[in-house]
Amino acid sequence: MVCWKLVRNGIGRELESQEGVAVYRVSGGELEALLRAKIVEEAMELAESGSLEEAADLLEALREWLRLRGLALEDALRAADEKRRQRGGFSGGYVAVWLDREVC
Repeated sequence: MVCWKLVRNGIGRELESQEGVAVYRVSGGELEALLRAKIVEEAMELAESGSLEEAADLLEALREWLRLRGLALEDALRAADEKRRQRGGFSGGYVAVWLDREVC
């Protein structure tokens, strides 16, 4: 079985000297796709652990994805603020239950 995933720069440099690990660098569309996968991975880890460290990992992956797209974290925060103004946030704890759907 082969296991591959995007890792932080420092981890990649450390792994380059280890036997049994191939390390290569990507950019452009390949990096963008791997960052999206990393965002999902980190979101799942955050959901499982609830830890600040996983939130930091998710934020770092998101920040790099935004940078690659020519955006900044501040752009995402402005978009989130606008969405909150239009539709509200999540602090109310509302949960919708669709009785006739198997998938949301």
